[in-house]
Amino acid sequence: MPLPTSPPVDHETPSGSDGGGSMPIWRFNGNTWSPNGPPPSSAEPFEFQTPVDMSKVTAALWPGQSRGGYKNHGGFWFDSSDADSIIVRAPVGGHLVQAARYLEGMEEQVLLFFSVPCGFFYRFDHVSGLSPKIEDALKVITGSATNDSRTTFMSPPLWVEQGEIVGTSVGIPPSNIFPNNVIPNPAWADSFANDKEFGHYGVCFFDYLPSEDGDLMRSLPTGKEGKTSDYC
Repeated sequence: MPLPTSPPVDHETPSGSDGGGSMPIWRFNGNTWSPNGPPPSSAEPFEFQTPVDMSKVTAALWPGQSRGGYKNHGGFWFDSSDADSIIVRAPVGGHLVQAARYLEGMEEQVLLFFSVPCGFFYRFDHVSGLSPKIEDALKVITGSATNDSRTTFMSPPLWVEQGEIVGTSVGIPPSNIFPNNVIPNPAWADSFANDKEFGHYGVCFFDYLPSEDGDLMRSLPTGKEGKTSDYC
């Protein structure tokens, strides 16, 4: 799918709404990322809440591999589950800063980007059944969904607490949810991605899940690309 658009160099990210109003938001100026205020230190070890019920996950997509093009993200696969029974929760508190509604086939998909105050980004793709709070925030996206997944900036960004429900279903049965957890890894970046905003960054998100869930992700069946990864 098309990569999300980068904000213009002089883009100013407004303060967030709700509980994260005093927390900084990270923004991209066309070349580098920086916060709009002093960032807090992250807890060590930095650990997410697992965003989905692992008993419903049937396979793992590994980040940092070629799947019809290079993909720095990985995913949870739910091909034996009812798409309407998948609850998706925020793995860590952050601001919803970008979003898109787009079509894949005839199915509308939702793509969400979250900025975590300490400097992480994560994203969810193929989410549906949005929580009322997020559905309301996405009213800034106007017009009918097309096959163009370029994002719209949230104004203001919306704070979402760790564990808060983001969606109650996934978009394409059989379906997957892509968490794209972002920190710098510039040594190899230019070899794989032209997208400086997000394509140059990624981590092995298995390492940031509670240990039993990270271990389970590593043990699950995979896509045809297997367990190859630049991160894991």
